[in-house]
Amino acid sequence: MASIFSKVQYNYYEILKVILFILAIVFVVWISPKESFFRYEFQQGKPWNHNDLIAPFDFSILKTEKQISEEREQILRNFSPYFEYYEEITISGKKNLEKLFGERWILRFGNERHNDSLKYTKFLVRLFEQIQKKGIIRYDAILEGKTESSRLRLIKGNQVSDVALGKLYNIRSANDFAQSNIVNFSVEDSIFLRNMITQSLVQNVFFEDDLSQDEIDHILSQISPTQGLVQKGELIISTGEVVSPKKYQLLSSLKQEYEQELGTSEARQMIISGMVLIITLLFVIQFLYLLLYKKPFYDALKNILLILVTQVSLIAASHFIFYYYPHLSWMIPFAILPVILVAFMDASIAIIVHLITVLILGFYAPNSFTFFYTEFAAGLIAIFTIRDLSKRADLFRTSLSVFLTYMVVYVSILLVQDGSLDNFSTIFVTYLAGSSILLLLAFPIIFVYEKVFGILTHLSLLELSNTNNPMLRDLAIKAPGTFQHSLQVANLASEALYEIGGDALLARTGALYHDIGKMNNPLYFVENQVSGYNPHDELTFEESAQIIIGHVLDGIEMARKTRLPEQVIDFIRTHHGNRRVEYFYRLERKLNPGMEVDPSDFTYHGPIPFSRETAVVMMADSVEAASRSISEPDEQKINDLVDNIIGSQMKDNQFINANITMKEIYTVIKVLKKRLLNIHHIRIEYPD
Repeated sequence: MASIFSKVQYNYYEILKVILFILAIVFVVWISPKESFFRYEFQQGKPWNHNDLIAPFDFSILKTEKQISEEREQILRNFSPYFEYYEEITISGKKNLEKLFGERWILRFGNERHNDSLKYTKFLVRLFEQIQKKGIIRYDAILEGKTESSRLRLIKGNQVSDVALGKLYNIRSANDFAQSNIVNFSVEDSIFLRNMITQSLVQNVFFEDDLSQDEIDHILSQISPTQGLVQKGELIISTGEVVSPKKYQLLSSLKQEYEQELGTSEARQMIISGMVLIITLLFVIQFLYLLLYKKPFYDALKNILLILVTQVSLIAASHFIFYYYPHLSWMIPFAILPVILVAFMDASIAIIVHLITVLILGFYAPNSFTFFYTEFAAGLIAIFTIRDLSKRADLFRTSLSVFLTYMVVYVSILLVQDGSLDNFSTIFVTYLAGSSILLLLAFPIIFVYEKVFGILTHLSLLELSNTNNPMLRDLAIKAPGTFQHSLQVANLASEALYEIGGDALLARTGALYHDIGKMNNPLYFVENQVSGYNPHDELTFEESAQIIIGHVLDGIEMARKTRLPEQVIDFIRTHHGNRRVEYFYRLERKLNPGMEVDPSDFTYHGPIPFSRETAVVMMADSVEAASRSISEPDEQKINDLVDNIIGSQMKDNQFINANITMKEIYTVIKVLKKRLLNIHHIRIEYPD
């Protein structure tokens, strides 16, 4: 048990990586649709490129969306809506009429013509009741397009009757009827009576929305989604036969029935098992590729986390859109995944991860072959055009290249499948353009990832290597000699790394900051001393050595205060490795012959370089500084200097932790010699 615990404790970092992959697999399986896949691909108007298809079981033929829509419209057109007659409104209106008539008659005639008043009141009440009893309907949008012969259901008390719309008054027809019945009166009295009836008529038949909607929902729910039956063993379509609209509907019906039948049977467990195996296999391939061929990237847990978070997020977003908004599937910027990975890692990792992702999504994407062909091609072009993402224009160029790739693939598929461009869709092209534009979201995502995962991109390195950066400006002012030395080291290191294939920009940036610790005591470093004054003359050799060694620790502290990335701080830590300050060490031994001198007092704290870039910066730093002390430099002196210094570093095992070969070291030596000769304006002597 203790042995197992010890192994787990020793290998916990590797176990964490495996756990991350397992979590990714579980999550992708969980969000993936748990349905079977119809094994045949087909498109309307295209030939059937498979064997003759025989119905494997009985299934119903689905109606098209157009057919169902037409049935719905027909039902709604013929539907008789519910309206209710309100008796209490009629009673209330009658009382208002009698009251209004009495008030207005008194105002106009006083107490005169009492008999006429009674006669006219009875006449108006009788006319009002005649109209209101028939019903005055209130207009509603449900009546739009209906004619007088259109039927509606009128609720009156506890009875429901079917009546024609023309049997009811509207407010205008009711008023017209009332006006036409006021005859055989004097002109003055007719005007008075007409005003009274016009002001008293009220709408008393209203649309019953809830009741009508319930009835509509019930009727619509009765619409059958199918229209016929195909029996088992019946030929559905033959090889080479064009998929007509009718055949397309048959195939779509079979596909839906096939997926539902398997999805609801015992085979569902087998389907899920197959899906788990497929997704697991693809992630295992990705894991093995990183482990076997990209070990430097695999070793960092944050790289694994970055890959899986980006990959799984894209898969989750894609599944959501595939399911809820399938018409927007082509607007998903799938090429954003390889673009982000190229910015943080390299092209080969981006290609493999992008391939695995589109393979996983291809099972569920609409038109899976077209999807895979289109998105994989676009992803490759994105990788080839983005290169190292060293400037903002790179991403805009990549976005344009991806769109052009989309167009080439789209046109090529149309020509292959249709033999013409008659079905060219501007809407589809708009979706492709949207996907290409959304690729620009990589900018903010990369910025966030840099902060979250602590991984540098070339964009950040370019910002840091700008000599107008506040810290580099301070270095130029406080320690101008050190600043010039740093510039030369940066140039030497970047050129050497171009030759051996390292990250030249990272090395250049690290070299610019490697000596920032000298700002605390600039005059104690020879490149900043002027007029022959040397403050070391006032110190012991051990004190001088401690000040020289201290510039590394001071640099690390200053870098952390200004929040420089750890990858840049690594150059400050390692540019002297764990070597001795040999000059003051030898002077100390010479001053105290026979006495034991503690070498640790004169030794840098390290660590030694652990990458190709930090190793090259150590070489460039040492040879550039030493070359300044050569009087009357020539080719031989430069060659001997470089050979001796780098040979001494190799003898001290300064490069044993760095991933740099002997061949690469000798290439660096050649580059440094050549560049130092140019810096010191020495003409190379060619043999006769």
